[in-house]
Amino acid sequence: MIYIVDDSPTDIELTTIALEATGREIVVRSATDGKSALAMLRSGLGVPALILLDLKMPGMSGIEMLREIRADDRLRGLPVVVVTSSALESDKTEAIAAGASDYIQKPLELAKFSEDLDSILRRLLPS
Repeated sequence: MIYIVDDSPTDIELTTIALEATGREIVVRSATDGKSALAMLRSGLGVPALILLDLKMPGMSGIEMLREIRADDRLRGLPVVVVTSSALESDKTEAIAAGASDYIQKPLELAKFSEDLDSILRRLLPS
């Protein structure tokens, strides 16, 4: 199971399509904000194998959510990949410092996005 946390329903849909294009059988759950995603993680419904996390969200930013995950003993080791449209090096540096497992910029082409996600899945979820 993979969680997609993004305030844009369109980006959630595109990320889901890109994941499907990797050819892997993946169950996807989504949340449109950090607070809802943390509630899902802490609800006992099951911890995902990976979280794809948007950086810029209203309310609770991706960085804030990432810090909450890393502060939770039960979730600390969970792979979290920041997936964002931001090309700022400072955003990448802050995300990695907060504990992101990886950081990718959302490309404009779906095929490229799927390739990027497949590479991350092979590295973080090899089975």
